[in-house]
Amino acid sequence: MSVWTGLRPSLGIGVLALLLASCASAPPQRTQPPLPAAWFGPAGTAPDGADAARLAQWWHQFDDPQMHALVDAALSRNLDVQGALAELRLARAQLRGASAALWPVLDGSGQASRQWLDLGDALDGEDNPLGDLLGGEGNTELDSWQLALQASWELDLFGANRLRRKAGALRLGAAQAQLVAARLAVAGNVAQAYVQARGLLAQMTLLDAGIDNALALERVANARFELGEVTRLDVESTAAQRAALQAQRGDLDAAIAETTFAIDTLTDRPPGSTRAMLGDASDVPRASPSIPLGQPVDLLRRRPDVIAAAAELDASERNALASRRDLFPKLAVNASYGRSGLALGDAISSASTLRSAAAQLTFPWLDFGATRAAIDEADAQADAGFVGLRQAIAAALEEVEIANAQRHARQRQLERRDDALARGEEALRMARRSYEVGISDLDAVLQAQEGALQARRDRLETEVALATAQIALYSALGGGWQADPAAPGGLEAVGRELLDAPVPDRIRQPESGA
Repeated sequence: MSVWTGLRPSLGIGVLALLLASCASAPPQRTQPPLPAAWFGPAGTAPDGADAARLAQWWHQFDDPQMHALVDAALSRNLDVQGALAELRLARAQLRGASAALWPVLDGSGQASRQWLDLGDALDGEDNPLGDLLGGEGNTELDSWQLALQASWELDLFGANRLRRKAGALRLGAAQAQLVAARLAVAGNVAQAYVQARGLLAQMTLLDAGIDNALALERVANARFELGEVTRLDVESTAAQRAALQAQRGDLDAAIAETTFAIDTLTDRPPGSTRAMLGDASDVPRASPSIPLGQPVDLLRRRPDVIAAAAELDASERNALASRRDLFPKLAVNASYGRSGLALGDAISSASTLRSAAAQLTFPWLDFGATRAAIDEADAQADAGFVGLRQAIAAALEEVEIANAQRHARQRQLERRDDALARGEEALRMARRSYEVGISDLDAVLQAQEGALQARRDRLETEVALATAQIALYSALGGGWQADPAAPGGLEAVGRELLDAPVPDRIRQPESGA
């Protein structure tokens, strides 16, 4: 029988396997999620080169060195960033593993053994030539050894391993984007917490000023009471107002402690570091009112969470294709080369060379649906990735629109607050003057004083809300990094920079002056 005759049944099985594999349905085609052509709310001009550079380090637009220092510290020390960095290391290791599957595997082996044979009386006798050859009675040594190299290679005939390697590369890109997304979220959280802390300190300054005004009014009431111009009611009313204001310090102290401790955790520093650094600073930082929004389509390249979701979808689709390629036959080749030897006492010694080569063609024939289940699983993961991408884009659009609306609303509100504050200050001045000369009663002064203090608080709260909205808009636009992956602040550079830096210790002594 010829070789061809023997191979015909195997080839028939192979052709049938190919036909079955070709019947596998292709992955579903997905269209890009729709994006609006323009923003619904007020929009600025498209960012130019300078605006893009400012967006990459938006916290520097607030011109506050303390904010700069806190954000820069959090970008490398925050524990969420360190967790994303560990995921990046994992993705890199998985990519190396997927790449290794494309290449041959070379193994080496060696072994040696020695046995002592007690042949006893079998070698005795003058006419026993084997006994003479092996040296007579006693133990006889039997040595053997073998050295070999084995090579094996599964040929990627239909590209399944290449597709999985591409999926690994895409997941590495997704991990890089998730690392950047973690850094941007931390930058926004630190900046907003810092603004809140500065706002609370400013409220404390306003409260102290209000207490001073209440003390001054209390002294006026006491003086007029001594002169018999007013009753004891005025003295007690002014003292009650002063005591009520002093009691509010406790709430502010607790809020300041809570906010500054949160910043300590975000920056991975010992508790109390931020409070010591802030001191008595009470002004609220604010960025330039001009923040170019660009176009909605820019979010596809600026938002790292959208980039990560798109990369995860691409990786899932590559895996779905690879799962379908598993329906095709697999071809593996194996080869080995080695030497082996045997020695029996001093009489017999031999060595030989071992060579072998083989090819193996494997057909997926009957696995009770395991491969089809893997295909369905990969398709489901791709479907989930597509939904995740749509969710990421929808969330990005929502965040930009809300932050932009908040920013414009707070800017208009701040103008009204300025007018209300000016009128409240003037009303307080007039009421105090009238009370001091005896024209008006104390109730008018107390109401005017409370109204002026509330106007100051309202304006301060609007300042904090405006700065918070500006930070939220910068974050929603994907600010805080370079969209170019190879740029100094891009995906690749950020990953290299943090991978080279050691993970900081969580417990340290407080830093001097911090």
